[in-house]
Amino acid sequence: MAVKRNVFKAALGLSMVSILSKLLGFAREQAIAWRFGAGTAVDTYVAALAIPTLISGVVGGALSTAFLPVYSEARSTKEGRQLAVTVSGVNALLGVIGSVAALYFAPFLVRVLVGNFPTEQQAQTVLLLRILSFGTLLMSVSFFLTMLFNSHRQFLLPALNPVVQNIMIVAGVLLFGAGGISYVASVTLAAMALPVLLLLSWSFYKNYPLLARPRLNDPRFAKVLKLALPIFVAGLFGQLYMVVDRRLASGLDAGSIASLNFANRLVQLPFGIFVMALSTVVFPALADLAAQGNKKGFGEALSAGLRAMVILLVPATVGLIVLRHPIVRLAFERGSFDATDTAKTAFALGFYALGLLGLSTGTVLTRAFYSLHDTITPVKIGILTAMLQALLAILLVYPLAHGGLALANSIGVSLGAIAMFILLRKSLGRIPMGVTALLGKVALCSLGMGLVSHLVYVWLSPLGDIVALAAAVGGGVAVYGAGLLALQVDEATWVLRKIYQIGKQ
Repeated sequence: MAVKRNVFKAALGLSMVSILSKLLGFAREQAIAWRFGAGTAVDTYVAALAIPTLISGVVGGALSTAFLPVYSEARSTKEGRQLAVTVSGVNALLGVIGSVAALYFAPFLVRVLVGNFPTEQQAQTVLLLRILSFGTLLMSVSFFLTMLFNSHRQFLLPALNPVVQNIMIVAGVLLFGAGGISYVASVTLAAMALPVLLLLSWSFYKNYPLLARPRLNDPRFAKVLKLALPIFVAGLFGQLYMVVDRRLASGLDAGSIASLNFANRLVQLPFGIFVMALSTVVFPALADLAAQGNKKGFGEALSAGLRAMVILLVPATVGLIVLRHPIVRLAFERGSFDATDTAKTAFALGFYALGLLGLSTGTVLTRAFYSLHDTITPVKIGILTAMLQALLAILLVYPLAHGGLALANSIGVSLGAIAMFILLRKSLGRIPMGVTALLGKVALCSLGMGLVSHLVYVWLSPLGDIVALAAAVGGGVAVYGAGLLALQVDEATWVLRKIYQIGKQ
């Protein structure tokens, strides 16, 4: 129980920073929607930004993710420092190669990703990609430094990076957006660079191992490569699915990619506020517990993460579905973003929300496998998930348009998370988690919350979206919290007890 509470408390603390980051990220999307609406300009920007993101995720992401559990075993030793130097150098080299490839092969990559765009729109996407191409290097380096900091239990500065990025992009859209979407792309690249410089500066100040001669024959580096290879393969299949998704979306009505992007950003809000904070805290903790051979502690830490996600994200899913239209309208409908854009975005949001819990638990479960030095199981599941998502996208895009692409994504991540949970339970043996029983209680409370939220919004809608939505959310949260307490959910009673103790002080 102590492990569970420590993880929960650490994640809650980091969530405070994540809230600020995601609110600013939300402001970024609002600024882009206000300036450009959900039209072709945003379609090209999202498509161009996706390519360096895909490349850095496949190459740099795999290497950095495999680095953490191996580094955790020798962090305070000379061998550990040598490993960090080697991985850092190789990661940077791969980032440079990926950036040059994105720059040189931009027309080909755009045709592959969004070949159904009209010729003029493809040309604009190529221009934006060439501006953003070296974002591949910046994202790769940033991801590695984040893993390095997290392994030393330094969570705050990496968590502040998105805050800096989002402030710069919002300012850029407001100040330079009138010049066109290419100005926004240039600001985006600058916004990627500044946080990397801050992380590098702090790394040198803390004397983290970065600059030295790499040792490619280091046996620990060989272990990292062995672990990274399956992650790379899984990432490759996942990105191939994204290519299928974007290619299909590029053949739909103008603004479909933009609508998917805005809807996905709304789903990413609860995901980013708590889930990324939680997985950031849990991953190094799981890696250390696995290195110590502490199976019981490993199970408790993992259970704490999964239970917290169920408690927070099942009601978030219900709320996003029930209140999707007023949420999108209040979030984006101003400036160039009109009622038609709202309807398209809300349609996608309902389908994306269905996959929120699967996406979130899948993130933590994948890292749990990595902590156990098992990268094969997540890879197998990831490949099957990507293939299923691609098939479902092809089948669902025509009856449901862009909503079918969102639904295909949700079904895939949910089934993948279920498969990983079952296999991990078998691997850990008889360690009680209580996740399945908790899910039933939370689902019951969430349905009650959804009903109350819907009724309150309908009754108060004549007063306007702000009042009605605030009352619907407040009433729903009150009903949900009361339900958790009535069903004696441990985490709810713990939070209530803490509030009571603070009140007495």
